Amino acid sequence: MYGLGRLSTSTIQKWYDGVNSMELIINLARFIIILGVLIFIHELGHFMVAKKVGIYVFRFSIGFGKKLIGWSKNGTEYCLSLIPFGGYVKMAGQSDLPVTEEDIKDMGDDVDPDMLVDVPENQKFYNKTVAQRLGVVIAGPAMNFLLGLVLFILVYVLGMHVPAYMKQSIIGDVMDKSPAQEAGLKTGDKILKINDSPIAEWKQITRITLFNIGQPVKMTVERGSETFEQQITPAYYNKDANPGIGIMPYLEAKVEGIQESSPAGAAGLQPGDIVTTVNSEPVSYMNIARQIKTSETSVIHLTINRNGQSQNITVNPNVIGYVKGIEFDGNTVVFANSELYPEINAGDNLIAILDKTTTSLDETTSLLTDNIGRGVSLTFERTIGSFFRPKKVTFSEEAYIDSGYRIGAYFTSSDTTVLEKYPLHQAIIKGTSRTFMSVYELFASLYYLAVGRISPRELAGPVGIYKITADFAKSGFVMLLSLVAFLSVNLSIINLLPIPVLDGGHVLFLSLEGIMRRPLNKKFVETCQKIGFALLMCLIGLTLYNDIVHRIFGK
Repeated sequence: MYGLGRLSTSTIQKWYDGVNSMELIINLARFIIILGVLIFIHELGHFMVAKKVGIYVFRFSIGFGKKLIGWSKNGTEYCLSLIPFGGYVKMAGQSDLPVTEEDIKDMGDDVDPDMLVDVPENQKFYNKTVAQRLGVVIAGPAMNFLLGLVLFILVYVLGMHVPAYMKQSIIGDVMDKSPAQEAGLKTGDKILKINDSPIAEWKQITRITLFNIGQPVKMTVERGSETFEQQITPAYYNKDANPGIGIMPYLEAKVEGIQESSPAGAAGLQPGDIVTTVNSEPVSYMNIARQIKTSETSVIHLTINRNGQSQNITVNPNVIGYVKGIEFDGNTVVFANSELYPEINAGDNLIAILDKTTTSLDETTSLLTDNIGRGVSLTFERTIGSFFRPKKVTFSEEAYIDSGYRIGAYFTSSDTTVLEKYPLHQAIIKGTSRTFMSVYELFASLYYLAVGRISPRELAGPVGIYKITADFAKSGFVMLLSLVAFLSVNLSIINLLPIPVLDGGHVLFLSLEGIMRRPLNKKFVETCQKIGFALLMCLIGLTLYNDIVHRIFGK
């Protein structure tokens, strides 16, 4: 969680843009602390119940590795260890497999010192009742679930600023050759229902479409004063895009600045204006530059919102050259049509056109405009290598220059947010609902993964979780808190899955023991644990593969 298409190395440019070494260190520290807290809380649950039911606990450690400091009380060693990553609790007889004196003799010098402690038989894990052992096993996941619940409630008490576009269901852009485009959906359309379920927030659209890959869904759509129904099948329509129907949420296109002596300035466009339509077609921040650039008329008609008042403005644009299928932010590629340009990735930097250096958008536009109607060679720069030893490589691509339009205005997305903050009694309801929704989403994801409606490549490992943590941290402390809550709830449920070596596997074995009224066969348990361990290693291997191939290399 290392080719350039026909080239030999693939990109990880996006992992470096704007990231300095200090930011990397901070993000890694934040990631380690979060996972450490989740593991520590989990082990604390096991520890507290074990002590409660009278199980002898050798050690409760915060962190792993060499002990730094510690003290003993009532036979238990409490210590702080070198590696501050979670913690562990070690109980007498916790393996469920009794160790005899002959076993200890056979181990010789490799014997665990804890095995030499004379622990009364009634204080060993495997000699406790089934109910007591179940309590110890379940306590870890229960603590994670409780932590998630409390944190979700706290999130709603503190208040979380959510982007306004996430609290509505208006389409801001439709991806090329996507299911949404094939179905005729457009920017400005509002999704009212999916399979007759009312839609109020963007995350509902994302969740439902992700859980229905390859399955037709019925959408009720509002366009202007009309309402219609459309059947759409979510899919993996593009290797560079997330699965779904290929739509983006609506972000207002706000004018950030006007170039001097530009068509936009001459027409009266001002910073702060919000452009709602281009030539009577609804636009958003996601597609306004493209709509202007590819206008079919040489005169562009804009509808703007200025201080709450709607106005119409007519602009006589400048003719410019552009490359169809590639979109830039400055000189950085933000989108490249993989069918037209399979070697170009988001994050690549354009550094030359026909061997003439370009360092700015204005220089690029000028060079492209001088070559309208011609094929040219574009030279790109890409950063490859490892996090700590990046290097830059260059490569060239042939492209045809089309003619388009520019009005000389710079746009930004509106930064409007909605504060989700509630009094305690409502926060408890909201937090509880969000907690159980997380459980539902996890089980739904596992089900759809099992039946093939979600690709295994969507599974994230350490790198994926690290990236998500870094992204959430940029949105503030409360957003990061909501991620910790989500991860904690997910950890609790995953640990309870009936897979040997996980807590859920122990719950299954103990339940069978309770039903049969006798301990399970030792070899049977060992075999199941080996199988469970192998399955777990395969899953970890898959997530690491996804991290490396899809998240580091973007394949």
